[in-house]
Amino acid sequence: MWPYVQQWNLNLQHQFFGNTAVTAAYVGSKGTHLTDIRDLNQLHPVPSSANPFQAGQPITAANCAAGYPVNGTPATGQALTNLEVACGANSTPFRPYLGYTDINFIEHNANSTYHAFQLSARRQFGGLDLSLAYTWSHSIDNSSDRYDGSLLNSYDLAGNKGSSNFDQTHVLNMSWVYNLSIFQHNGILGGWQWSGIMSAQTGTPFTVTNGVFGDSAGVANGSGTGSRPDVVGDPNGSPTAVPAPSGTIVGPLLYNPGAFAQPQGLTFGTEGRNFLRNPGRWNFDMGLFKTFKITERQDIQFRAEGFNVFNHTQFSGVNSGAGCYVSSDPTCSSNFLRPSGAHLGRILQFGLKYEF
Repeated sequence: MWPYVQQWNLNLQHQFFGNTAVTAAYVGSKGTHLTDIRDLNQLHPVPSSANPFQAGQPITAANCAAGYPVNGTPATGQALTNLEVACGANSTPFRPYLGYTDINFIEHNANSTYHAFQLSARRQFGGLDLSLAYTWSHSIDNSSDRYDGSLLNSYDLAGNKGSSNFDQTHVLNMSWVYNLSIFQHNGILGGWQWSGIMSAQTGTPFTVTNGVFGDSAGVANGSGTGSRPDVVGDPNGSPTAVPAPSGTIVGPLLYNPGAFAQPQGLTFGTEGRNFLRNPGRWNFDMGLFKTFKITERQDIQFRAEGFNVFNHTQFSGVNSGAGCYVSSDPTCSSNFLRPSGAHLGRILQFGLKYEF
């Protein structure tokens, strides 16, 4: 069973005013039998009908006490097995293939779809050459690459469907080269060229993971994520204040941590894969150039270049692991949903290039 991709596109091109070319296109693709990885020796999850935990009731230390009680009654059957594993017991005696731990299997069962509207334009007038490219797209799959470790349940690949790990909804790039007309006829002061690239793009998606009894379903999935939180509010709402751990340098809350709660016991959590998005970027790079003629075959080029010239803060990621939940613990102190890093600030560089 070999992976294969089908692609199709339709585009329209038109020239306006004699110096402006515009192209609008629809682009689509379908990937079939793509690779995914899953644990063939994962325990089966507890059916909802046999789960002794109620909605909104997470696993606690009391549930891991002797006898593994839930609501005052010792767990039994499969619920007892999975609860023991969730509490940290050895999973090997309960696995489908006895005597083995994880059996990670790479197969060709994943699928993907991609749809995009693409717009590009180029205009030349006077000393200015201006180009623009914009893409509005969505890529969906249930495994973004061969070693995608986001699969919660090895027996339910379809349940992992979501935005691709690399998906970006909006991407806009604009570039220009402008031969400055100032001092145009002065051999020393004239001949300057200004160029630049402006980039604006939405962030890639990410998944919030649960760090409190991380294997909440008690299935010991060795090739994927343990569990995700339950979504109990609006992650884009006003953030619930969460003190950052002392001694750390952190940025602002990018999402509302109060929108998440520890998952119901013996479940994977209600949050979907790639539920939130990393911060987008808005960046300007510019350069100023001038070539000084020395002889007919020799010249020197002066270059002044700036990257992120407006020194705009651009966060590079989000702390996505929930180690505690303010929705149930007002004393929770965490970097959860705060920035995990930032792209470089303003950089200026100057150079001389000798050409002969």
